[in-house]
Amino acid sequence: MDRLKKRQEVHRFAFLTNWFIARLFVISMSWIFLIQCFKKVNSLEPIKEFIPHELLGVALDAPIPVVRKAYRKLSRQLHPDKNPDNPQAVNDFIQITKAYTIMTDEAARDNFLKFGNPDGQYRGNF
Repeated sequence: MDRLKKRQEVHRFAFLTNWFIARLFVISMSWIFLIQCFKKVNSLEPIKEFIPHELLGVALDAPIPVVRKAYRKLSRQLHPDKNPDNPQAVNDFIQITKAYTIMTDEAARDNFLKFGNPDGQYRGNF
C-alpha cells in the first residue's frame, strides 16, 4: 500500500508537461481574444438600412410628382450650403439624392424592390 501512495505522489503532476502548459496558454489567450472581440462588436452601432421611400418620407408606391415634391423639400433643408457647420450634411444630401434617383426611375425602383439594389441582381463572384 505504501508503494501505491508513493507512486501516486510521484505521478500526481505528471500531466503538467511543457506541451500541456503551452496548450493551456494558447487556449486562454484565444478566449481572452474572443471576449475582447465580442465586447468590441457588441458596442458598435447597427448599420442603418438604405430604404429610399423612408428617407424621402413617402409611401412605397408614391407617384413621381409626390416623390419630387418630398425630395425638393428635403434638399432645401439638408443641402450642405444651408448647413455649413454640419459635417454630416453632405452624406445626408447624397443619401436623399440617391433615394430620389431610385424612386423616380422605374427600372431602378423595380430592381430595388426585387433585389434590394437599384442596379439589379449581383452576378459577380465574392
